[in-house]
Amino acid sequence: MKVRRIDTREGFEALAPVWQSVATESGQTSPFLSHEWYGCCWGAAGAESRPEVLLVEDSAGPIGMVPLVRRKASLHGLPARVLGMLSSPDTAFADWLIVGRPEPVVEAVLTHLSGRRDWDVLALHGLPVASLTLKALHASLPGHYRWQPLPALRSPYLNTAGTWDEFWAATSQRFKKTVRNVRNRLGKVGAVSIEEHRVVAPDSSVFADLLAVSERSWKAPHELAIATMPGMPEFFRGLTARASARGWLRLWLMRLDGRPVASEFQLEADGRVHALRADFDASLPVDLSPGTHLTAEIVRALFGRETVYEYDMGPGDNEYKSRWASDAHELRRLRIFRPGAYGTLLHTVEARVVGSLRRLRHRSAAA
Repeated sequence: MKVRRIDTREGFEALAPVWQSVATESGQTSPFLSHEWYGCCWGAAGAESRPEVLLVEDSAGPIGMVPLVRRKASLHGLPARVLGMLSSPDTAFADWLIVGRPEPVVEAVLTHLSGRRDWDVLALHGLPVASLTLKALHASLPGHYRWQPLPALRSPYLNTAGTWDEFWAATSQRFKKTVRNVRNRLGKVGAVSIEEHRVVAPDSSVFADLLAVSERSWKAPHELAIATMPGMPEFFRGLTARASARGWLRLWLMRLDGRPVASEFQLEADGRVHALRADFDASLPVDLSPGTHLTAEIVRALFGRETVYEYDMGPGDNEYKSRWASDAHELRRLRIFRPGAYGTLLHTVEARVVGSLRRLRHRSAAA
């Protein structure tokens, strides 16, 4: 078993055909595990970050891809060189691409990392509960590496296998009233239109409209919007082009008298629709709620599509997601500490902090 480290953009781009082969053979064909997705993440990593890919090979050829990124950070007040999964703020989930049994690949990667001196903490976030990588890590780590599980993340989703009428009938009267009132108020203000775009050029008027909504959203002044968050305009331009080419893109716009006032950027593949970013024009009166109306129209449309069974709203238990969600996926997080004195110190501090937080939560729950 051999592990090769690729840490240049040229080397990463050259991996494209091998990446596709490993993804297809492993059955891990989600857009979020694709070479296209990680190419966008690589470009948006920032000057202080160092992306890399660990390519795992056996005698027959490549059997594993592990996209990582190194950055300097602070862990409970102590400086730490963190090696994490290469991702973006909009990553729905993360995993390692592995062909066949995960245990040999996990062991090879951990052995490789143990011999390196350029990291202190390996932070693995967003692993699905059913991830074979996660299960192999849980089997390999105890007794060999210091590690710490962290509280899981939840990613709300709506099961769209039924019909819109069935979903609507099961909602509360208050929910129905809210959705109807929003629709009626918007109708009195102007002409409402909904668009879905599946092929969009980054230099098109449609993409410009997406950015325009983002610039007028409440997130914009806080640098959380597509248009204002560092690196995100470039990330979404690249993703728009790549997702259009792969047939994944679903870009929704809502217009009021022709003006874009709400948007949602989605990727669809294998029956799942993933919402990455949703924005609305914050300059409109609050009671118009264009985002609520666009979500309602998106959900109605998805229930009518036989090829879609799930609308995934992304990690985070936001209130607006809970109004629509039927359940939530659980995403696991853990930290692995490099062997040695400093890794031991970081692990000791981490274990104490996490333990204290757990005790506080238990006391709060009991009170």
